[in-house]
Amino acid sequence: MTRHDLAASLDHLDPGASLALEERQIAELFGASTLTDDVIRQAEAFAEQHRCTFSRHEHNRNCPEFIKDDVF
Repeated sequence: MTRHDLAASLDHLDPGASLALEERQIAELFGASTLTDDVIRQAEAFAEQHRCTFSRHEHNRNCPEFIKDDVF
């Protein structure tokens, strides 16, 4: 998956829907090998550009996900 593919997927999500990716996939999309604080900031900014939020649950083993905002 490329950033272009991710953008297209996010743009077509229904409000309230989510798209989960593995940490490794997200890191690679933003030019890193692991999910660092910088990668998380980039993912959050990218999500915001596509009317989504980026969520990472550190206390459980859920995959990080992009969630389409309910309000446009």
